[in-house]
Amino acid sequence: MTNVVATAATQPFLSMLDANSTARIISLSEVIVCSRGSVLFEAGDPAADLYLVVEGKVKLTRPTSGIASPHRESLLWLMGPGDMFGELSLVDGGTRSTTATTLTRASLLRVPGRDLEDLVESRHDVALALLGRMSERLRRSDNTTAHFVVGDVPSRLAYILTDLAERFGRHDPSTGHIVVRHDLTQQELAQAVGSSRETVNKALTDFTQHGWITARPRTVTILDLEGLRLRTS
Repeated sequence: MTNVVATAATQPFLSMLDANSTARIISLSEVIVCSRGSVLFEAGDPAADLYLVVEGKVKLTRPTSGIASPHRESLLWLMGPGDMFGELSLVDGGTRSTTATTLTRASLLRVPGRDLEDLVESRHDVALALLGRMSERLRRSDNTTAHFVVGDVPSRLAYILTDLAERFGRHDPSTGHIVVRHDLTQQELAQAVGSSRETVNKALTDFTQHGWITARPRTVTILDLEGLRLRTS
């Protein structure tokens, strides 16, 4: 647990605070370690806490319904180390708009919402840091929406893969390639781009034939990042 707390202190949100505010938030927080598939909260639940991801990945999904595709889910966000979530509902006092589920074994800090509200009111650095992280997330959401409105499924998938490479990619110095352990199934990739697993599989095969990627379960190796980026347009 000590290592988790030490790692958490270097997170973008906490690193924007002064030492006293960081220490205060950590002292109020609970370290939780969850196995893969653990549901942290569901859409419609009362908003109670803020979560900071220290290790592992968490997916945020929203149920969708329709005549053509009843009871489907949309995958809206993939959270990894350094990311925080759950703050939007705390700000507006509403209920959870998404369901948060661990995609891997994960270590998180859970910050009680009531204590965080008190800190926002009493410490300007906490309020500014929270606004900064929310603004960054809104900017990412705007960029994603802009690509998804005009793009076909392969272009949306290419955009998602380049984003995952930026966030989770590891450069292999021996090959010059980027290995991305995203931990998503093809079905979850389909949920992220608003399509079917079969269509995503076809697009991945096409990307492979173009020499842009090689794909394995829950992992993609990007061989030609520029080629993949061109497909996002």
